[in-house]
Amino acid sequence: MKILITVISIAFSVSLFGQQTTQFTHYVYNYFAFNPAVAGSQDCFNFKLGYRTQWAGFDGNPQTGFASFQTRLKFKKTRANRTHHGVGAYIENDVLGYMSTTTINLAYAYHFQLGRDIRASIGLFAGFQQFKVDASRIITINYNDPVIQNGGSALMIPYVTPGVFLNHDNWFAGLAIRQIVRNKWSKTIGVDARNRFHFSLVGGKRYKIGKGFNLVPSAMIKYVGFSAPSVDLNLTMELNKAIEVGASWRNQDAIALMAKLKFARFFSFGYAFDFTTSKLRTVSSNTHELIIGISACPHDRNNSYICPVFD
Repeated sequence: MKILITVISIAFSVSLFGQQTTQFTHYVYNYFAFNPAVAGSQDCFNFKLGYRTQWAGFDGNPQTGFASFQTRLKFKKTRANRTHHGVGAYIENDVLGYMSTTTINLAYAYHFQLGRDIRASIGLFAGFQQFKVDASRIITINYNDPVIQNGGSALMIPYVTPGVFLNHDNWFAGLAIRQIVRNKWSKTIGVDARNRFHFSLVGGKRYKIGKGFNLVPSAMIKYVGFSAPSVDLNLTMELNKAIEVGASWRNQDAIALMAKLKFARFFSFGYAFDFTTSKLRTVSSNTHELIIGISACPHDRNNSYICPVFD
């Protein structure tokens, strides 16, 4: 009972006053989840499937599953061939205690050159979000509780996220704003709440240290009104074109170890293990995150490193 009350308290504090959207430790490897402007950055089909279980062993812990694909639209080549279009889709299901959110987005991105080696893109996610409350899982001594009475589901339309992205083979930067349509939750959870703007700013750079060995520091800053900014600092070591290892730090929450492996020419696999540093470490067993990618572009197609976000 005490655990259930704690989960409910966390759910409402996160939903009403803090971050309402999901987070990923492997945000570079999975950056399309945050920014639609990445769609179509490579000239072939890309698919990713992932799962994250946060605070494992904690009853009602956050669990997130997602699937995404993106590709470049191919038309007849223009004279300069300096612009192109990308499309994709992103589907996510996020569960926290008795609350769950399913989001389905379609993506479009327009890519163009800013300079000889600098590319830019602007993009848009557009779709819908379904918010659910499973009242059957709630234990309460007050049967007139508004959450019980109003428990059900609400369809939030539209759900829109614009984004911009700049990249070079050795650096990248992007900005996205999630939930710019402030849909209300009141019909579902019985209180006056709504979606809030979520800003995410990301940047990183590759430093070539030696033959086949590079360092890629990166950072993501997420901000939503009425809460402290969330800061993720990652440092990845590219041991070669197939193996990467790294570490991450998230303010007031966790430190993490990461790894990524490319195999069988078209496949990649990423794993992250978060060590909880907040007070929740006394009742949870940390966090696991797994992502598998499939790309129609073989890994050995060229001998140069590409922008880490596209990898």
